Amino acid sequence: MNSTDLSVLVPWVIAHGYLIFWIAATLEGPLTTIAGGVAASLGYFNIFIIMILAIAADLGGDFFYYGIGYACYNFIRSPFFTYIGLNERRLAKVENLLHNHTRRAVFLIKISPLVGPLGIIAVGATRPKFKNFFLPALWMAIPKSIFFVIVGYYSGQTYLELNKTILDKKYTIMTLALVIVLIYIAYMRITAVISKRMEN
Repeated sequence: MNSTDLSVLVPWVIAHGYLIFWIAATLEGPLTTIAGGVAASLGYFNIFIIMILAIAADLGGDFFYYGIGYACYNFIRSPFFTYIGLNERRLAKVENLLHNHTRRAVFLIKISPLVGPLGIIAVGATRPKFKNFFLPALWMAIPKSIFFVIVGYYSGQTYLELNKTILDKKYTIMTLALVIVLIYIAYMRITAVISKRMEN
């Protein structure tokens, strides 16, 4: 993620409205959610609707990948998934973890960088009870989505305040985009450390 992504995404989200925001947030959650928060701070969206849509998008993506895993129980054991690292041994570990520590497993998958979709597919393939998947996913989606909306919202508010005193808007936008990028990187690193400690 870089500042250019955000400076392009915010006007794009503003131009396309709530429905497209929800679809885009389902496909790429954090960055789109931050952009939605910025748009809300500028007065284009209602921040509470953005929060609700961001939570729904996070859960929608989880349900989609869970459904793939659940429906394609045998496909998950195909050579393709073995090639990208989801072998029988790892799947057996996930199954064991899910049956004994469902909440912990879903939490680890949700905060682990780059594991998300593949991990949720693996969860679906183990076919746990839906409520055992849904509740932890919901409790993870709510604070994560609200956090990214708030980051975007207050970044937009800061932009408005700085814009009153700084004549060159280009520097204001670049500085705020850089701050958002740094917050996002810090979030990814902190969650990676937490997930490694929990795995150990």
